[in-house]
Amino acid sequence: MDERGGGGGGSGGGGSTTGNNKSAAGNNAATGSATASSSSTAPVDKPSILEGVLHNIFDGLTDKEEQVRLAMQQAIVKILETHPERAAEVLSEHRSQQPKMSDQTVAMLLDCIRRVVGAETALPPAANQKLIALALQELTRSPEHVPLIQNPAQRILVAIGRSSPESCEQVMEALQEKMRTSSSSSTSSGSEVAHFMLMQCLGLLATEHPAGVVPHIKAILARSQPHLGGIRQDHVKQAHAYAIGRFSEALLEEKGHDGCATEISVAYDVLFNQWLHSREPKVCVEILQALSSMYALLPQDRIQDQAARLVPQILALYRRSVDRNAVTQFLCSVLKTNLSLNPSVLDGIVDALIAHLFDLVCVYPDYEKPQTVKGHYEVLRCFHLLAGHQPYSTRIMDTLLIHLRNNSERERMKSLLILTHLLNSCAGHILNRIPASIECLKQLILSERGIKMKLTLLKTIVALAQKSHVRDKEFVWFVVRHSCRYAKCNQEHGSAEEHANLVLSCENTLYMLASTVGTLDELLKRELLNYLILLDYTDICGNLAKCLASLFAKSPHIEYDVVGGEDAELTAPADGEAAAGEDRTDRSVIKRGKVMVPGAETIYARCLALLGNRQCIKRCSNVLSFLRYYHPQVNPALEELWERRIPDLLLQINRETAYRQLLHDFVLETNEFLGSLDENFAQRLTSKLADQMYLYPMQLPHSEWHLPDLSAERGMLLQAMALTLLQVTDVACIHTKIDLIVTTARQERLDKHVRHADYEQKIEPCARALGYISRQHLGHLVKKLTELAQLGGRKHSTGFFSNLHFIKDTHKELENYKSNLLVVKAFGRIMEEADPLQSIQHLDEDDTLLGFLIQQLAGHKDQTLMSAILQTLLSICNQLIATKEQLPAPLRHRKQIMETVFNIPIEAPFHDLPLLPTILKLGTDFIRIGGPDTEECVDGAVIFEIACRNFFGCAQQLKMKFDSQEEDERNSFLAKHLNESLPQLNALVRAIVELDASPATLDLIIGILEGWTRDRNSEVRICASHVFNNTLEVYIKAMKIGCEAPSKFNQTGQMLGKIVPRCIDSNGTVRQVSVEILQKTLEIACIYETLTIASIDSTADWLKEIEAIKEHIITDEPKQIYNLAGDIAKIIALRISSFQYLQFCKTLLQSLRDPEQSSTIGASVVLKFFIQQKGSELFHAIPDLVKDSLVALQVCEVPRAKSGVLKALVALTKHHPKLVCAEMLAQPLPYDANLVEYWHLVCNDPELTGLTLDNFLQLLSGAALQDGLPDSFTSPSPSPERQRLASAQPFAIFCALHEMLPCKDIKGQLESRFADMFCMLLTSLSSYTNLAAPNPVHPASLTPSQTQSGKTKFGFVPNKELIKLNPCQIALETFQAFLTNLEMEQIASVLSVNGQLASSADWHNYIELLTPMAIGLGQQLQLHAGSGQMRQLVHSLSKYVASPHDGQRVAAVGLFSRLVPLKPTGELAASVLLHLGAALSDPNAVVRGLSIQGMGYVGQLSEKEAKRYAETAIGALLKGVDDPVGDCLINIPLESMRGLSGILRALPSQRVESFHVSLAIRIRPFLGSYSLEMREAAIQLFGDICEGKRQQQQQQQQHGDDGDDGGSSSPTSASSSSSMEALREQLVANLFPLLLHLSESEAAIVAACRGTLQRVCRLLPAPKVVEMAQLQLGEERGHQLNYSSFVLEFVKLIAMELTEHIQDFIDSCLPQLRSQWPEVRGSAAIVIGILHNFLSERNVQTETVASKIAVLLKDEQALVRMRAATALGYFFGDI
Repeated sequence: MDERGGGGGGSGGGGSTTGNNKSAAGNNAATGSATASSSSTAPVDKPSILEGVLHNIFDGLTDKEEQVRLAMQQAIVKILETHPERAAEVLSEHRSQQPKMSDQTVAMLLDCIRRVVGAETALPPAANQKLIALALQELTRSPEHVPLIQNPAQRILVAIGRSSPESCEQVMEALQEKMRTSSSSSTSSGSEVAHFMLMQCLGLLATEHPAGVVPHIKAILARSQPHLGGIRQDHVKQAHAYAIGRFSEALLEEKGHDGCATEISVAYDVLFNQWLHSREPKVCVEILQALSSMYALLPQDRIQDQAARLVPQILALYRRSVDRNAVTQFLCSVLKTNLSLNPSVLDGIVDALIAHLFDLVCVYPDYEKPQTVKGHYEVLRCFHLLAGHQPYSTRIMDTLLIHLRNNSERERMKSLLILTHLLNSCAGHILNRIPASIECLKQLILSERGIKMKLTLLKTIVALAQKSHVRDKEFVWFVVRHSCRYAKCNQEHGSAEEHANLVLSCENTLYMLASTVGTLDELLKRELLNYLILLDYTDICGNLAKCLASLFAKSPHIEYDVVGGEDAELTAPADGEAAAGEDRTDRSVIKRGKVMVPGAETIYARCLALLGNRQCIKRCSNVLSFLRYYHPQVNPALEELWERRIPDLLLQINRETAYRQLLHDFVLETNEFLGSLDENFAQRLTSKLADQMYLYPMQLPHSEWHLPDLSAERGMLLQAMALTLLQVTDVACIHTKIDLIVTTARQERLDKHVRHADYEQKIEPCARALGYISRQHLGHLVKKLTELAQLGGRKHSTGFFSNLHFIKDTHKELENYKSNLLVVKAFGRIMEEADPLQSIQHLDEDDTLLGFLIQQLAGHKDQTLMSAILQTLLSICNQLIATKEQLPAPLRHRKQIMETVFNIPIEAPFHDLPLLPTILKLGTDFIRIGGPDTEECVDGAVIFEIACRNFFGCAQQLKMKFDSQEEDERNSFLAKHLNESLPQLNALVRAIVELDASPATLDLIIGILEGWTRDRNSEVRICASHVFNNTLEVYIKAMKIGCEAPSKFNQTGQMLGKIVPRCIDSNGTVRQVSVEILQKTLEIACIYETLTIASIDSTADWLKEIEAIKEHIITDEPKQIYNLAGDIAKIIALRISSFQYLQFCKTLLQSLRDPEQSSTIGASVVLKFFIQQKGSELFHAIPDLVKDSLVALQVCEVPRAKSGVLKALVALTKHHPKLVCAEMLAQPLPYDANLVEYWHLVCNDPELTGLTLDNFLQLLSGAALQDGLPDSFTSPSPSPERQRLASAQPFAIFCALHEMLPCKDIKGQLESRFADMFCMLLTSLSSYTNLAAPNPVHPASLTPSQTQSGKTKFGFVPNKELIKLNPCQIALETFQAFLTNLEMEQIASVLSVNGQLASSADWHNYIELLTPMAIGLGQQLQLHAGSGQMRQLVHSLSKYVASPHDGQRVAAVGLFSRLVPLKPTGELAASVLLHLGAALSDPNAVVRGLSIQGMGYVGQLSEKEAKRYAETAIGALLKGVDDPVGDCLINIPLESMRGLSGILRALPSQRVESFHVSLAIRIRPFLGSYSLEMREAAIQLFGDICEGKRQQQQQQQQHGDDGDDGGSSSPTSASSSSSMEALREQLVANLFPLLLHLSESEAAIVAACRGTLQRVCRLLPAPKVVEMAQLQLGEERGHQLNYSSFVLEFVKLIAMELTEHIQDFIDSCLPQLRSQWPEVRGSAAIVIGILHNFLSERNVQTETVASKIAVLLKDEQALVRMRAATALGYFFGDI
């Protein structure tokens, strides 16, 4: 192969030249250089072509599209990979010829080289040499720093160097050679320094491949050292420093520094003594980093000699503008090296070093800036290194202690940071100075104010604690104290975020110390218990309890002996609290040795109060956990009780009511248990609880620290005290504690800024506490409350002016209000908690408190006080009802109370609505209390009416939709309280009915509820229905039966007529409840009339029917609801008496005015069914009923209700159908609702319907559907002069049919006239396309709703509604209704597919629906079975083929053409094709096109029929190919080609073989047609020709195998062979154009090309091509074809198997380089590039082809330019 370098000759086929996937061109290009060097002849063409193409590609790197530039780069990479030596040479030459090439272009070229050299496959040394030279040239071209070019050049050199040791050696030699040449050239110019990028590259290579660079370091340094002192430029210094630093790191890594110490030492001197004085910061940083690496490589004697002088020099660098991190890094390296060799060398400078390092410590390191943090820790690392030497650690600690006493906060903070670091890293070296440090820290704890300083202190304390050095409580105080939040953050000491961070840190630290540091447990127990009972620490009691729980869980005891018992002496806690300002102390402190610990009962009392604030769930949980482990301190015997109770409390902590009850039970059980062990425990605990009241002040004292609201804790303290007081018998103690609770309540703040409801909430715990006390000490409490009531009820006169009543004593009024509210609340709680008998006896003996309640209720409008009084009255009633049997005496003044209560107005804006449930419940209770005293009796009817007015008046304000957030909130407010009031309203009704169960009472209640049951608001109707139903339910249970009761229930008809509309209400709940009301009404009537109870009557089937109705009435289906209405009517007709009929019907007619539409409809439906059931019995009342019905019909505004009434009236006129029909056709269009309903009712009579349809068909036959001009137009496009109109009478018939045909009752009549009706509707739909509605023949008569003012100046009202009608839409909907009625859903659905059909301006949409319609007809009418119905349809439709109207002909011929694919046979096929043939000469192009389409389907007929009509069809289609009409609705040439494809697929190939070649030639121009459909049809037709030829070959082969082997070939086979040869020329010519069109973006073209390519390939003698085409292009390939990869492999296979046709393929692709489609142009270039790789011999076209492809590099489309670049890569590269 290497001997072929000289010329274009050479033997061997395509296979031999492509065995290694390289073309002959590629081989010659690869060996071009060798040939040129060994021969004096002219170079071959291919290298010159490669050079030219590369130059073109290089020029393409300046393209504006990024994708094109990427493709150019990819092409360069391919060529470089395939021909590295030659391409590298051309690249170098091009760069030398283009000295002014832009930097961006140079960067792209270098990037291509980088990608090649960075690959896994190494390049030949010769190519590497050229690329190294090019990279070095670009690297050193500019003396300045140009990163865009120099960085990729540097990466090229490094990539080559690290690829292998040989390559590294090659790069190192080139770099050193460049350094020598650069130095020599620099010497001539006055400078002897090599280019700075060479050193930069060497340094980077030393990092990437240290082993390959280390052997050369000595030589490089030796060459560079003489010139280092002469370098002046900063960037050159930076590069040399970088390289020397990386060299040092490589030497340290490879441990090869023994031979380089001298060179390193010399370079060190230059860098340190000369270069380090540079003013450029970046240069200094690089030098310092290099010095850090170099210092360890210096000789040891020099290191020790210079240490004492070097350190001060380094420290002096901090005074310059040099990066401190680099200086510190250098200093750290010096310290580490010297301390490892001889630490004593630093003795003389250590003090100055420590002082300087101390100044370098960063006080506030910003952790978001890594460099700052790095420098901070480098300084701390220096301290760590020094502290490792014992003498130095002592000096460091002494320095720190001095600075800790400094006045500067920064100095103190630095000392703490260093101390913390040393404690964490090397605490063992500073043990002797830790005690002194702790003493300093104690002083700092008390004096520091800055937040950052406190955070630093906290870190130090944590470090000390972890090392077990904390023994003093001052540290605990500091952590606990700063766990509290400041009341107001002092911005001078720190920001709010810093304050919050300190609090959180202290909280977490405290728990960490309590849970992990075991040496602090006892100290923490004592201190935290003391803090737990102090006011200032209330905010953190949760965290304190959490820590104490952890501590006592480890050990439940405090390890100190008890010196004395509990001492009541006030003792100040010795914990430094004096400094913080806490002046309150515990009154119960246990002295344990010198340590004072609060008593267990004091802690227990404090915990009980803290448990009362359920909002602090986390704190409650922590306190409970603490108590669980603290119980041995209270009493060890509590373990079983608290282990059982505390988990229950934790479980219910999120449920307020359950938690409160469990907590009270917990207190009671604990007190009872401990009281049984110590009888004085309760009184002692009560005193301790009272003593702790100071911990929960109402007015929080001024404090530096945040104090939370303590009202909940104070309330719990009072309640715990009350619960404990139950076991106390000391009267003085009881009175004292009652007074304390009352005083506490009265001390609560109330002024104009405090809402009364909030004040009520505040005194609620006091009221509860007094209620608990009443369980045991009722007498004492009642006496106290009576005194308060008398005090608050009197008007006090404090002076002269107060008697004048014009100056208000606001303070006194507020005090009275507070006393009154407390009395009311406490009295209510007493009535709930105390024993009922005792409380009622007290009430009877002294009614002072009751009178006080009445007085306050009547005289106050304050809702809070009124609500409290009402609740208290409820509690009294509950006690009265509970003791009714034991104490029968009724409550006095109850009538006065009820009048006062029900006079409370519940009206807009409904602020008092929350009182309504209580008011209703009070009314119910007072009715139930009853009593013999008539003067004190309460009138239930009056109460109920007031209650309904209040309740339903408020319910009317409820809305379903809201316009604003305020409305939503108001609606929620109303709904909440109404939902609470409804059960109370039902209870009130129950009490009234049970008191007197008579029809009069029932009438009274129903009369009150009637208006509300018909309200427009659905919520009102729901509530009223529930109350109505509840009333009847109670009435049934309480009614009296017997001689005193009436024998008839006259209200039945009226009640049923009123409730029936509610049974059909729009609201499902109202419907269901109303059916229950209807059932109960019938049951009541049954009881009165038959004296039997229907519910226990086994023969009462109507009850079962009503139960079924109730079950289904909740449905939302209107049809089902109205069916149920019929069932209701039947039940009513059976159950009510005849004298109730008329009253029932008239009540129903009156219900047509109901505001609910569904109820109106339901009333009409029930009326219709009822008249059908009982009409004979109402004969005497028919005139009245008809008159009332007509009046109701006029005033009714609900269409469906009108329909119900119409059905009842039209039933009387069924015997007069003809007159009504005649009047209907004369009515103006469009029909109104009543007339439409009439047409629907006409269809109920089958005989009448049949006569009407026959009449309509007779009128429409032969009638012109268009008004005015004859129908001679060729398409239904709109006329520019005026709009064409439909004829009046036919259109009126269609409007009538439009209403009639949907009726299911006429299905039988339609089936008997199917053919005529179907053809009439089909052709009419076509004829009505683009027609407007007719002008009215007669002036429209005035409708009742029109007045004289509606007339125009012409004297009549124009029919505007008629103009809006669309005749085509009417016809379409009529047609759909016809098909739907006949259950031809498949055909009917066809009409609804295209929503634009009715508004079409031409027949396009109409023609589209003919195909699915024909399919539907074939399936529906059994076309293949030859049914008579189908023959009748064809016969009826054939009448329209010769119609004078174009629309009818289009419809007939179009349907006939769509019937052909359905394979009709016999007479049917003959008739269809006969009419299609006649239509071929139609003057209308649309009709001809439809006929051509029908002929194209002949191939789909059965074999017999296809042969019979094939000749006619082919002749017609061949004629159609040349038809010039292609721009109308139907493209005739396109349809002809499609038809020919269909026939070719269907008929045997022998019958069409004669025109295969001629047809292929005739359709070839269409392969490049601009029309997508024409192009697709031509491609598919060519594929069908190929498929037919292949089938013919298979048949001939089969016949040849079956025949005699020795026989000669027949004339048929000879002619077939000749035709195959002629066709093969077309195959070769069309193969690659098809392959190129496969790249188009149109999916249809791609699909056609895929199928046709498969068929073409099957005719080619290339098995592998056929296999790949089948595999990649087959229909089973579901994924998207990847054209780029496919075309590469496919063309390679074609080139290898059809080598002799490669040039023909190239020739067929060349014209496509000028294709109009960009995808085809680009693909043509790629294919040509691939094919040229497989040419066995080069010819004169080679250079022409390359130039043509190169032209595409300038194409306007980026895609083409990109593919052209890829093609050139294939042309010269490796594919």
